[in-house]
Amino acid sequence: MEPFIHAGRTPTTWRRTVLVAVVVATSVLGLTGCSKVINAIKTAHNVLHEGAAISSLSNKLKSADNKPYEVSYVTTGKGPVTTQLAESPPNELAFGTTVSNEIVNVIQNSKGEFACSRSVSPGGTWSCIEIKGAQAEAYHAMYALYSGAYWIDFLKLYSAAAALQGVTIHSTSMSVNGFALQCAVVVNKKSPSTSKWCVTSQGILGYVSVSSAKAAFEIKSYSASPPASLFVVPAGATITTIPTVTTTTTGTS
Repeated sequence: MEPFIHAGRTPTTWRRTVLVAVVVATSVLGLTGCSKVINAIKTAHNVLHEGAAISSLSNKLKSADNKPYEVSYVTTGKGPVTTQLAESPPNELAFGTTVSNEIVNVIQNSKGEFACSRSVSPGGTWSCIEIKGAQAEAYHAMYALYSGAYWIDFLKLYSAAAALQGVTIHSTSMSVNGFALQCAVVVNKKSPSTSKWCVTSQGILGYVSVSSAKAAFEIKSYSASPPASLFVVPAGATITTIPTVTTTTTGTS
């Protein structure tokens, strides 16, 4: 099923969930301790601010800030999975994927933030919970890797550490599903390994391939006018509000 099926989208087949994981940060950099990261940042300060390839990519991603969009991504390799992300600043966001045979949508609007799910089987009913604080952060992690903002800081750190880790960075271009992409390519001569991050002319993340991951993801479709229905809790959904837990410390005698 399409993760945005609640907005009237056409169903499709789902087989696997997101394959790119947070292990990217440590395995790609090849750093063995915090001291190396700190040292890299201090000694490669100029690279952090002036790396042409990274700066160009970051500037492209920043150009999309505060602009509405709807984008879908598909993982490459066997069993491709489609994931969808949409934003309508300043308050609306929608993300859709599947987890353990369930369609999961995260919806943020003026009424709050909600995590909704239903079975991939036909006729499944939606159930939603209103999420706040730490609960919301757990769901944010699901779509962070598809956000350009996530990769900006990561690539800056990568650029700073590159000089000390035998890594070279250069720019290139490619085309994916009809989208012209500008890319930063990172080559680790010690591994050896190659990773690539690309953006579209609109400043939307277009392709990510990290050497430590078993699959990459690439842009499948894009629209600058996401429908309002994406940012609404599915009709007929049961909504549960989880109370905020407050921790207090009692006095001692």
